[in-house]
Parts: sequence; structure tokens; C-alpha cells
Amino acid sequence: MSSNSRNYTKALYGFDAVVRRVPAEQWDAQSPCAGWCARDVLAHAAGVVDAVAQMARTGEVAMPQTPDPGNDPVGLWSASLDGVLEALDHPGVTDRVGEFWFGESTFDDVLAFTTWDPLGHSWDLATAVGLDAHASPEVAEAAIAVISANAETLRRMQLMGDPVAVPADASPMDRFLGLTGRDPAR
Repeated sequence: MSSNSRNYTKALYGFDAVVRRVPAEQWDAQSPCAGWCARDVLAHAAGVVDAVAQMARTGEVAMPQTPDPGNDPVGLWSASLDGVLEALDHPGVTDRVGEFWFGESTFDDVLAFTTWDPLGHSWDLATAVGLDAHASPEVAEAAIAVISANAETLRRMQLMGDPVAVPADASPMDRFLGLTGRDPAR
């Protein structure tokens, strides 16, 4: 397993740890993402994970679709998580080269880039419902390294907001949140 694959998997399990603790009556709570409730954050995350799984299976680009979580957001997430883990559990998947989201790259590079999505949305979901998101400092550092190099492009694409200033000695997760336009003090 590559370090990128390991970090992506850790980020997925971090999101999963929040999903499993969301009280049933909190799925419509407003998230820090403008216009999204907790259920919307989960649906988006599931859609991205489903696209990653499809790309792992086919070697071809797949654009995220937002599935309807209906009355079973946990079930939707569980199916998406199981699907991506199964898709990644094959020899050579991370070495595959293809035309993915940002042009030709290895699938390992896709995982490095995509780690930021479940990492950031675990905080969004946890914040929406008043829980703590327990993120790996190593995963946050890895995500910072990848996202920093692409920050302006992601902002132009409106995939993240303007940076939020955080103290120089802030934790890796707080620095990641600030980089991606989230206020860790919220």
C-alpha cells in the first residue's frame, strides 16, 4: 500500500467515524458549507468516493455525482465506503496511469489529491452536528502539501474558499482547514 493510499484510507475512516456518531435527528443540521446541511455533506462525500471507486475499477475519468441519501445517509455512506475499499483492493491499481481529473497521472496521484475531500468534510460534518473530528496529523500534513500546490486552481474552480489565517503554531488539521477556507475556531 502506498503512502497516498494509506492517507486516503485514513481520511475515509476519519469521515466514517463522524458519520457513525451523527444522531439521526441531526442530519438536517446546517453545515459550515454554505447551503449544505449535514445530509448534503455526506451525499457529496459519497459521490466523490463513488467516482474514485469507478476510476479505480475502469482506469477512466469519472465525475462525481451526488446520490440521494434519502432517509438512510449512513447506509448510503456505508455502501460508498465498501465500494471504494473493494475497488482499491487490487494489485496495481495505484500504479495505473490514466487521464483523470487533472490530466494524465497515476491513480496514486489521484488518491493523494482526493484525500483532502474526506478530510475536510469530516470536519464539516462534525461541526454541523457538534462533534469532534479526529483527523490524523500526518494525513493533514500530506493534504497540505498536495493542496497548497493547487490552491489557486481550486479557488478559481470554487472548490474551496479564500484562506483563513491561523496561528503559525496551529495543529496540522487547523492549518489544513485554514488553507481550504475553513475557520477552525468556528
